[in-house]
Amino acid sequence: MSIARRLIASSGGGEVEPFKFQLTVSAGQTYGLPLFSVAGTQPNIIVDWGDSSESTVTDVNDANRFHTYTSGGTYTVLIIGSLPGFRVDNDTYKLLYSAILEWGNVGLRSLNFYGCVNITSIPSATNGLSRVTQWNNTFRGTSITSIPSGLFAFSTSAYEFVDTFSFTKITSVPNNLFDNNTGVSSFASTFNACTSLISVPNELFRYNTTVINFSSTFRNNRALTNIPTFQYNQNVSIFLNVFNMSSTNNGSSNWGTVEALWSRNPEPLGVNAFNNCTGATNFSSIPINWK
Repeated sequence: MSIARRLIASSGGGEVEPFKFQLTVSAGQTYGLPLFSVAGTQPNIIVDWGDSSESTVTDVNDANRFHTYTSGGTYTVLIIGSLPGFRVDNDTYKLLYSAILEWGNVGLRSLNFYGCVNITSIPSATNGLSRVTQWNNTFRGTSITSIPSGLFAFSTSAYEFVDTFSFTKITSVPNNLFDNNTGVSSFASTFNACTSLISVPNELFRYNTTVINFSSTFRNNRALTNIPTFQYNQNVSIFLNVFNMSSTNNGSSNWGTVEALWSRNPEPLGVNAFNNCTGATNFSSIPINWK
């Protein structure tokens, strides 16, 4: 048994909770951990590669962050220790990730799986995500179909959700997804181009009273049959493209009367906010620059 697995077993699943994911590799393939420092903090981790081998990594440039698999197959990688940043930015490696299994408790502050198209689901929230403050591009371009309820419940200091779920295959959004994120300033493109998204809770942004930017939040959501209220978000200055082209499949025919966001004083930037949303019952009264 590796050192990492022994430590996990001895803690009884308590203090030592691993960050765990799966890789599917071919024989002889080399994989490198996408590590980066946050605020000068370097990683200090033990990695169990899933093939009875193990490495200790203490720097983002540590050669031990690379591993070559002798045999092809799917391997479960375990990481324990201190891991401040994990950002997948290598196009070849992006294709190797087949699952995220556990977030663990490794001090994550920033993480990104942008473009990992073989990831189809993500685990529920844990306090191991409590130090993440920006969720920009985190799941963009993955193939996830649903979002765990309360995924960001422990990320109470999060202030940006830019492109978090854009270009994914989600069909709905949980009611309480952002309830604990009361200091958010931007939801720009959060759900952009989620073309399978059908349902959004009416009060999704009820507790996000500090938001200033909803640019392209639901742009190109062509199956969207309902939209949330923004009545609790009175500090918004940008609604640019917020629902642009979100009625290509006539989803806006179910929207009823949309909020008169253009009547706020001062008027927010709302160019193309309701472009092509002709199914809204008050579409004709929307100012020309908002549609």
